[in-house]
Amino acid sequence: MTAMCDVSFLLLTFFMLTAKAKPQEPVVVDTPSSISETKLPESGTLTILVDKEGKIFLDMTGQHTRYSLISDMNSQYQMGLTEEEMKKFSIFGAFGVPRKDLRKWLAMNSSERQNAANFPGIPADSVGNELGPWIHNARLAQFRLKQEGIVPEEYVIVLKADKDTPYPAIQKVLNTLSDINVNKFNLITNLEADPNKTQGL
Repeated sequence: MTAMCDVSFLLLTFFMLTAKAKPQEPVVVDTPSSISETKLPESGTLTILVDKEGKIFLDMTGQHTRYSLISDMNSQYQMGLTEEEMKKFSIFGAFGVPRKDLRKWLAMNSSERQNAANFPGIPADSVGNELGPWIHNARLAQFRLKQEGIVPEEYVIVLKADKDTPYPAIQKVLNTLSDINVNKFNLITNLEADPNKTQGL
């Protein structure tokens, strides 16, 4: 029994020290319901969040990919980020600010970054669309790292929108994905009972 207690506490300590907490999303999204039972992968996802006001946020898994992405964006758009700021970006969660405000977002504390009221969202209008370059460069960074054997798979694009989001806001995202030749993506929904399976009950 003594040996079993030692092993149990050793395993408990190991899991406590190695577990990573998932960053909290800056917006609460009440997704629509569907009967689809397809499960999303736990890693290798690039998530587009759209809240009920139509604000767009972007989140992606993989610290290496995030660093490669921000490094590319920093040089491509002359954002003026320092090495320390790019490292911060690589470990933070979802963001929803225009490129010009990214430095302010990086300087916020964790409670400020979790308050959606502080963010205007990523612009996705036909003029000055910033969402497209972020997604395009993130996919390129993930593909490059996959070729180098650093990550196991390419990104799965995931759209998570609130059920009360105005349709024009969703249309902006769909148009952006179409413009950068992304024709396959997943829509996150809540599972509801399939009426065809419950008719005989």
